[in-house]
Amino acid sequence: MAKILLLDFSESDKDRLVAQKYDVESRSTGWTTGRDEPLDLPGASEIVFYQVGGDAAAGRTDLHAGFSATLGERVLEGVRVVCFVGGGETPQLTNIVGPVDGLQIMDGGRGDTVVFNPRALFHVPFERFRPYIPKACRLLDETLAEGVWDKETPANGRLEVLAKTADGAPAALIVRHGKGFILILPSFGPKNVEVVDHILKDRLALGAEAAAESAVDWSESDDYAFPELKALTARREDEKRRFEEVLADYDRQIKEMKANGQEEFLRLLKGEGAALKKAVVAAFRHLGWGRVVDVDEYWKNVIRSKEEDAWLIDQAGTPVEAAIRKGEIVLILVRSGKNWAADDEFALLQKYKGRRMQEFDNTRMKAVLVGNYFSAVDPKERANPFSAVQIEEAQKDGNGLLTTYELFRAIKAEREDRVSKDAIREQVRLKAGLIAFDI
Repeated sequence: MAKILLLDFSESDKDRLVAQKYDVESRSTGWTTGRDEPLDLPGASEIVFYQVGGDAAAGRTDLHAGFSATLGERVLEGVRVVCFVGGGETPQLTNIVGPVDGLQIMDGGRGDTVVFNPRALFHVPFERFRPYIPKACRLLDETLAEGVWDKETPANGRLEVLAKTADGAPAALIVRHGKGFILILPSFGPKNVEVVDHILKDRLALGAEAAAESAVDWSESDDYAFPELKALTARREDEKRRFEEVLADYDRQIKEMKANGQEEFLRLLKGEGAALKKAVVAAFRHLGWGRVVDVDEYWKNVIRSKEEDAWLIDQAGTPVEAAIRKGEIVLILVRSGKNWAADDEFALLQKYKGRRMQEFDNTRMKAVLVGNYFSAVDPKERANPFSAVQIEEAQKDGNGLLTTYELFRAIKAEREDRVSKDAIREQVRLKAGLIAFDI
């Protein structure tokens, strides 16, 4: 039996730790499987990592009610428990770790507002992965004053608080029992398994190989170290701390960059409905059209059928009312699907263009169907969603057919300085039929 037990972790998380030579096995609770089955604690387990928050059996307060008693006895003997709380209901925590004075799961606000105890174990990895905390959970229904990081309780003695929410409520703590302890942390989302790795490597090394490495030789104690060795060791620790802080800053910047730019364009490949339309409008605005008009927004105060999704207008300074009557206009129709483009979607191109030509007395119009088809498939593996007949008809009508993947590729090429925005806009304006960019 393995010395490390993972509860409600994915198989990929388990495989990652096994690949690093950790002695690991996994189990799933009923809150993840949705089944009311016995949950056993393997006899060899020395440390248990548990991800709290499964909702397959949400509302079940009786699941695994007897497990905490078994685990509690093992904690007294030295077993350590680490819980990552990312939501869920209080019984999902207390039915596993047992009763703790006042322990519950409550919403505590944004995850990035969590403040970690600077004196706590693993402070550096906690700070590094703090940007990945999806939300803060209050573990006790009270707040602690600034600088206070512990709480005395009648039944559980002193609780060491490792982190607080923005208003001072405990968001992470250690509960000590006998030779072992229960460590309750906020969830770091997909980074939980990396935090597990840090905990195992830094202070809780287990398994045959790790255990041998973790044995402390008395001669390595500071009591026997000369000053120059102590100084060098201290400098090494300072460099390690600075390195971890640099990595944490890069992780924060990467997350911000994804949220503020990369994710917006990835919605071209993953989105549907209103989210996809918003992404397409943003993409064309990025490409520098004089005006990209969201038709729903333009007609929001008018009772009428909003048919196409956007208008691309070259004249930046011309009022929209004048441009749609006199200028060159590209009408954008946005669609998505798991399969090929449907004929009825394609037919709307010429239908809507004809209506706008008549409505605005302007024949200088082109319609382009922009589609996120085969949306469940890796974009680079997707087939051409438009049939030969659709492409031929679009050529005859002077309209365009464009996949969101092709639009994404064009924007990526522009960001890499391989093509200009002007060249991309020109191809959208001039190409009829299937639009494939020259990049």
